[in-house]
Amino acid sequence: MKDAHNKLEARVSSYFSQPDFGVMLRVRKESDTVLWHNSVAYNELLSYINRTATAIQGLSTAERDSGYAVSETMERLCSIFDRLQVLMTAMHTPTYSTRPYQHTDSLRPGAGESYRNWSRHMLRSIFNLVEQALPANKCGHVNELAQYLAGSFGNCTRIDYGTGHELSFVFFLCALFRANVLQSSDVPAAALLLFGRYLCFVRRLQQQFGLKPAGSQYCYSIDDYQFVAFLWGAAQLSYRAPFAPKQLLQPALYTQESSNYLLAGCVAYVASSKEGNFNEHSNLLWGMVTLSSWPKIYHGLYDMYRNEVLSQFHLLRHLCFGNLMPFCLAPPKDKPQRAQLGFVAAARESQQQQQPETVTATATATATATATETAHSGLSTGSSSSSLHNNYCRLRSLSLREPRATTTTHTELK
Repeated sequence: MKDAHNKLEARVSSYFSQPDFGVMLRVRKESDTVLWHNSVAYNELLSYINRTATAIQGLSTAERDSGYAVSETMERLCSIFDRLQVLMTAMHTPTYSTRPYQHTDSLRPGAGESYRNWSRHMLRSIFNLVEQALPANKCGHVNELAQYLAGSFGNCTRIDYGTGHELSFVFFLCALFRANVLQSSDVPAAALLLFGRYLCFVRRLQQQFGLKPAGSQYCYSIDDYQFVAFLWGAAQLSYRAPFAPKQLLQPALYTQESSNYLLAGCVAYVASSKEGNFNEHSNLLWGMVTLSSWPKIYHGLYDMYRNEVLSQFHLLRHLCFGNLMPFCLAPPKDKPQRAQLGFVAAARESQQQQQPETVTATATATATATATETAHSGLSTGSSSSSLHNNYCRLRSLSLREPRATTTTHTELK
């Protein structure tokens, strides 16, 4: 009887693992996380995250005209959030607080019903909004792209928002490139402009409706709501950063740089939404800035993201997969692309070729040292850990190591 049940379950899993049935939930049991880690979607996701990290380093978010290109398609995609904002305003929903939900709060009166009402209006509109933003020859992808986008605004049943919803939006971004809606020249703008617009919008949702953090570990997590924003924020600062990691938590700095750098904007939002010191409400963030360089921080956060977000069954079971992000098995030789940090971004390099600038000997030496130091990050070695506390200890221990005069190889670190 048990063997028959196992065979039936295997047949059902095999049926739903096929990529030809539209957008569907694929992770139905904990053992499916192994299939997820060997899927095309997993490899494409990690490659896209690292490819974006490589492209945005050295670029300021505010350098829209001179730092990175913004295509007409990108403008139309950004206009989706303008329409969603108009929809929220038209509903005349009250703002319940200037800060998002705290774990000591009870659900604010009327917030749940207001958020559900907004979600229903959003679902009625989102497919038309995506169709209007896409080129005419890409409308065949509207259904899949719209479902990724609709899943990125929180859960209207639980009235919460978390890293799983942020992951759905990263799926949306990755799928745009997989469908050739966006081109390689759009990579910086997708992270700094489109993802930036998304961050602003979901923060408004958190404040407007008091959304609870989904699965947050509070002071033992990097943030209650976001993770990729911190990851790309560290990558953005990995080349010619205007400030060192230890300066990040200074109020004057993150207030001034919040519109220029993703990470400063994240820290400014955390500071405005929580009470107390960073070592009390954001202990991991407070310990992270003790590391000596932004590339080290990026690689540490990257490992944590794979362990703490991309390996959690309770999060993955709500994630949809489709033809653009297929759940099928990836070829054995396909490995995720790694981030190349410490080198000038492609957009900045192109700009410098058109407008040559004089680089000082000090800046050149700093860039060379950064590139050498990050060739094999110490944060990508050691035993893997599923505990944020253990990852925090690894971050702290690496920050206390004596700097080495020569490059340490991956083999030596092992």
